[in-house]
Amino acid sequence: MSSKEEVQQINEQVLAAAGKGDFMPFLNLLDDEVEVFDHLAYLFDGKRDFVEYMQGAMAGEESATYAFHQPSFRAITDTAVVVNAYDRIATIPKGGGPAKVRCGRATWVYARKGKDWKIASVHFSPMPKD
Repeated sequence: MSSKEEVQQINEQVLAAAGKGDFMPFLNLLDDEVEVFDHLAYLFDGKRDFVEYMQGAMAGEESATYAFHQPSFRAITDTAVVVNAYDRIATIPKGGGPAKVRCGRATWVYARKGKDWKIASVHFSPMPKD
C-alpha cells in the first residue's frame, strides 16, 4: 500500500469516529510537537496546548460532529502526506438548542514516525463571509 493510501485509510477512520462525536482517534494521531493554526489568531505549539484548548472549547457542548468534504490527498514523499479539505463542525449546546454549524478549510500534514503516521501540522480556517 502506498503512503497516500495508508494515510487515506487512517484519515477515513478518524473522520468516521469524528462523525459520531468521537475525537480521540484524531487527538491520538497528533504528534506531541504538532503545530496547529486554528481560526483564532494563535499558534498552538504542541499537542498539550491544543488538547487543552479543545477541551475548553467543547466544555459547553453536549455533542459535536466533524466531517471533511472533497478531501485531497497528496504524497510529498514516502514519509509525508498532505490532506486538504473543506470541513464542517456541528455542535449542540448543553441543555439543548439549535446546532451551531461552522464550515471552513483544513490542511493536515501527516508524517511517518517509525512505523506510525502522526499529524505533524494542522491548519483550520473559516470560510469567508459573503
